[in-house]
Amino acid sequence: MSAGRVIEIYKEVGRPPQFVEQFRLEDFEGSHGLGHTRMATESKVTTEGSHPFSTGLDLCLVHNGSLSNHNRLRERLRREGIDFQTENDTEVAAGYLAWRMREGASLEEALEGCLEDLDGFYTFLVGTADGFAVLRDPIACKPAVLAETDDWVAMSSEWRAIAVLPGAADARMWEPEPTVVYAWEKALV
Repeated sequence: MSAGRVIEIYKEVGRPPQFVEQFRLEDFEGSHGLGHTRMATESKVTTEGSHPFSTGLDLCLVHNGSLSNHNRLRERLRREGIDFQTENDTEVAAGYLAWRMREGASLEEALEGCLEDLDGFYTFLVGTADGFAVLRDPIACKPAVLAETDDWVAMSSEWRAIAVLPGAADARMWEPEPTVVYAWEKALV
């Protein structure tokens, strides 16, 4: 369910251990992964309408929140050649990022553009072939926590999801600030 050369998106209903087994991900050798553990509620509750979304080459987005101008923005992006498969507002945000990067913006610049062009409340977690980034809207009402060790970086809406990772007790942990883009490149992930 992805576009590009190095990012793979798997979507299915079920508990994480069964998901890993079903898609034979036990021996996954990638540098990073993104997950979303519930169906989206901004559109039809279907596997296709759930997070993460990929609307550009090797770009993947998970979003916690709600966008109020996604229908108007979807029409603008369609005129720019961005295709959408669902009515989900997260797919529109992913399309926006893909469009900005296609036009020459870096991932950080594309995310900074969200602060001007996307209305609503959100926490974005974006994966690319080179790493990942996190952005919270100016109000930052959706929960988020980041943790970092010498070996890994993790983001979640709650600490307990990170606490099971090896070395989590020694991780530097913080709540990401509103409007600040936090980015890690593949060599650092």
